[in-house]
This record gives sequence, structure tokens and C-alpha cells, in this order.
Amino acid sequence: MKFISAALLLASAPGALSFSAPAKSEPMPLSNTDASGNTVDPLLIRAARGEKTERVPVWMMRQAGRHIKEYRDLCKKYPTFRERSEIPDVAVEVSLQPWRNYQTDGCILFSDILTPLPGMGVEFDIDEKVGPVVKPMRTYEDVEKMHLIDPSSAAPFVAEALRTLREEVSPETAVLGFVGCPY
Repeated sequence: MKFISAALLLASAPGALSFSAPAKSEPMPLSNTDASGNTVDPLLIRAARGEKTERVPVWMMRQAGRHIKEYRDLCKKYPTFRERSEIPDVAVEVSLQPWRNYQTDGCILFSDILTPLPGMGVEFDIDEKVGPVVKPMRTYEDVEKMHLIDPSSAAPFVAEALRTLREEVSPETAVLGFVGCPY
């Protein structure tokens, strides 16, 4: 509760709700097109909209890829989770591994819900045996170190990886990303 109260105080500070101008980047396409130029809505997206579909869509959470030998080999070269999720080419490769192996209906970005934190002034690490490690915020001064995030400068690797994934998978495949929230 203290964190939420402190976050509300921070958000009510003058200028707290202003963002810097986003960096210029290529917009994500609003629809997929097949080789003939026809609009294609992936099965997973149609199901998420509540439309009747020909079958139940399938996708794998990133944790499900841990059984894949290529993933374990890649972990030897990039031993930390943050390397694997914040280097766009590596995040794309890890994201594509389950999709290539199983041709699922969705390809989820290899990332973590904590990814926005450094862009807000909160560093974290992910210990492979313990999980996320964040220094506790115990004082108002700790909370004052936080700031609003500018996603385009704090996590440009996310947009780059999502754009690359959209190019790599078939138009019938949904590309899934996700974000976190500090409370």
C-alpha cells in the first residue's frame, strides 16, 4: 500500500504526467496482408475478438521454449535473461524458436513484465534461480527517483523486435507483446 500511495504522490507532482516527444520510428502495420495483397486476420486475433473460428488457436508462453535445445544453446552465449530479451536479434530468435518448431498461431515476444522499470529509474535483475530481483523502495526518496517512462527511448528494442517478428512470421500468425506495470 505504501508503494501505491507513494506512486500516487509522484504522479500528482507538477509535470509528472508529461512525456518527452517520442522518437521517430516506423509505425506497426494495422493489418497483415498475404502474398496476394489480401488482408489476413490471424486466427488468434479473430478468437480474441470473440469471432467463431475453425479451431482453437494455439500459442506458447516464452517459458515453454526452455525445453528447446536451440534455446539452451543460446543461453550459453547470452547468459542473462536481460541480454536475451533486450538485444533485439536475440529476443527475436528466442521468440521464433517455439513458432518455428510447432507452427503455433501466435508468436509471443520474449520479454518480461518488468522491462519498463529501468526506463522509470528502477533497475532490476533476473536471477536464473531466484527470479526477479528489485531493490525495495522503502522511503519517499526512493520513490522520488522514479519518473515517467518514454518507451521509445527507454526500450527501443521492444518495438524493433516486434517489427522484426511481424516480418518473420506468416501473415496468419499473431505477434504478441506485453507490458508490465509497477503496481
